[in-house]
Amino acid sequence: MIDPKYKAQVDLLLQTIPYVAKEEIFALKGGTAINLFVRSMPRLSVDIDLTYLPIDNRETALKNISDGLARIKFDLEQSIPRISLTTASHEGQDVKINCQLPGAQIKIEVNTTTRGSIHPTRFMRVHDSVESAFGRFAAIHVVSMAELYGGKICAALDRQHPRDLFDVRLLLDNEGLTDDIKDGFLVALISHMRPISEVINPMFIDQRQAFETQFSGMANIPFSYDDYERTRIQLVGQVQSKLTNSDRKFLMSFKEGTPGWEKLSIKNARELPAIQWKLQNIERLKLDNPKKHKEMVSVLESVLFG
Repeated sequence: MIDPKYKAQVDLLLQTIPYVAKEEIFALKGGTAINLFVRSMPRLSVDIDLTYLPIDNRETALKNISDGLARIKFDLEQSIPRISLTTASHEGQDVKINCQLPGAQIKIEVNTTTRGSIHPTRFMRVHDSVESAFGRFAAIHVVSMAELYGGKICAALDRQHPRDLFDVRLLLDNEGLTDDIKDGFLVALISHMRPISEVINPMFIDQRQAFETQFSGMANIPFSYDDYERTRIQLVGQVQSKLTNSDRKFLMSFKEGTPGWEKLSIKNARELPAIQWKLQNIERLKLDNPKKHKEMVSVLESVLFG
């Protein structure tokens, strides 16, 4: 049974998307892209997560993100009666808008670290089932399937949130972990703040409370906590079995600070700011604490090669 509060949130989200879509420096990613645009609304989704597409220096990017959100905020204030908007900032620039109407609240947020894109975006309209259920049309640029699900898998392994594992369940049941999605996952993995070894070999955590308070009442198809646990185990197994010897050697070279880019099929990945930042941190660790760096390399090697 769908909780009415989620329906109100989706209705607000659909009202805001046309104004977000005007800013072509952004593309939609995450659960909203998957469940309202790619798939036929298997669950509701209540956040607008955005990728900033240009590859700029950090100062320029933060200013452009803030300016883009300011234009969105202005349009929403002018267009949606009674809407209440507040912003959250990072390094002095706005990176998130909290949107509220009576009985509904959503957020519009741009990730300031994982900027840039490895594939062209797709301009997509909401799925027919969404338009039919809510009587609202919306369309927006969406990141590629490789990036959409590569990032989703990385998030699912890291946070282990029920919403993420639900989305992964439908991927495994339909398209599967394709080579393109695996490559997108590799890019997300080396962009991620958490160590590679911890993402691909996670310690499982109890998510029953999150399941009850942040997922129950959101899905249109059955997905129990037992389903969640089975999906989590299957995902870890599939990711580890899908990694080729070349993939594993690439991940080792990246962790060592000397990435063998020829082993990665996505050639423009090295330009992404998050990856550049990660490599800088590895170099800093090698200089400041070489013993710790060697230990982390050793841990990854044991995870990848046993």
